[in-house]
Amino acid sequence: MFQPERHSLKNDIALVLAVAAAGFKLANCRSVGTDDGACWHATLVHGRTKIVTVSDGGYGGGTESEYHSAGGKTSVTADLEKLFAIPEVTAVVRGHLLYSLDLKQEFDKVSDVDYADAKAAIENSIPAPTDESVEALIDKLAQATRFADKIKRATKTKLVVVFEGGDAKGEYYSYAAPDTPANRAGVQRLDNRPIAYFMNDLFASNGRSAA
Repeated sequence: MFQPERHSLKNDIALVLAVAAAGFKLANCRSVGTDDGACWHATLVHGRTKIVTVSDGGYGGGTESEYHSAGGKTSVTADLEKLFAIPEVTAVVRGHLLYSLDLKQEFDKVSDVDYADAKAAIENSIPAPTDESVEALIDKLAQATRFADKIKRATKTKLVVVFEGGDAKGEYYSYAAPDTPANRAGVQRLDNRPIAYFMNDLFASNGRSAA
């Protein structure tokens, strides 16, 4: 399960939009809650080519990968390397790897010297698409995609606002009003808190789409 170092609503949406702009998307993304956590699966697609399906049975175990090429992961390495080179993706995978490294240090599975070297290696290179990093990325991307799709639908008829400090806390507010300058000003008067940003603006950037 992906464990972010620091959550950001804006970064979640930016991740989905950047992946889509590069020609990647998740297909057949499904999730249902169980007593032991979410049971989900999602297929990473590049153009019309299925690359990998990652799934979690929702029984508390790890995720599993199924590559859709006869050559397995090796034959889709070029696609995965292109995906991992997207800055927003690189940041997500680095976060996961650094979190895993911190856990190893916490439980005395890596020395201070080795920790420093390993941390520097992670921070100064584009992560490799290993089974672990691919699964962590698809897990995070699936969560972010569900969130982005929900917010994108809301922005068609509502103003969706994040107030100062709310981004890292996962807090946002929606107002059933069309996105107009007058309504934006009205939101500010009603709540009287500094607005960090309107989520409506995130989907309007560069004509990108989270669909």
